[in-house]
Amino acid sequence: MRSERKGYMTLEASFLVPAAVFLTALLMLLSFYLYTVSFLNQAAYIAALRASLILEGDRKNVAGRELERLLQEAVIPVRELETEISVTPLAVTVELEAQLSLPSLHLLPLKEGAWQIEAKGKAQIRDAAGFIRGMRKLEEGIEDGTKALPHGGENEKTFV
Repeated sequence: MRSERKGYMTLEASFLVPAAVFLTALLMLLSFYLYTVSFLNQAAYIAALRASLILEGDRKNVAGRELERLLQEAVIPVRELETEISVTPLAVTVELEAQLSLPSLHLLPLKEGAWQIEAKGKAQIRDAAGFIRGMRKLEEGIEDGTKALPHGGENEKTFV
């Protein structure tokens, strides 16, 4: 009876081991992709945030320098990195496009064996000191019985 069942473990292992190796490799590739996407999104946001915090100066150059410094710390290199930094009076926006190219990605059904990654970070420009001063002026005006008009007009008395 023992001779009839000889070799069944070898047959099962020949199906299970390649499937387990393939799934492990696929999970590793997916984790590299997710890490790179989150890293690029974080780098874009941090560069935009740090550029939005400066009071005076060229915010676009600050965002570019911060982005370069952050991208030097990348663990997984990306190809064809394109950056677009836009600064408006209200916000700083950093957009990135890159391709993630890893060994053995050409085996997957991908265009050119690389994943296209897009990342965007946006930070609003806020003048904290100006905001606090404005709120204090508004509070003082309310306590005095006056209300500041929104368009910079003269104060008017409120009926309390």
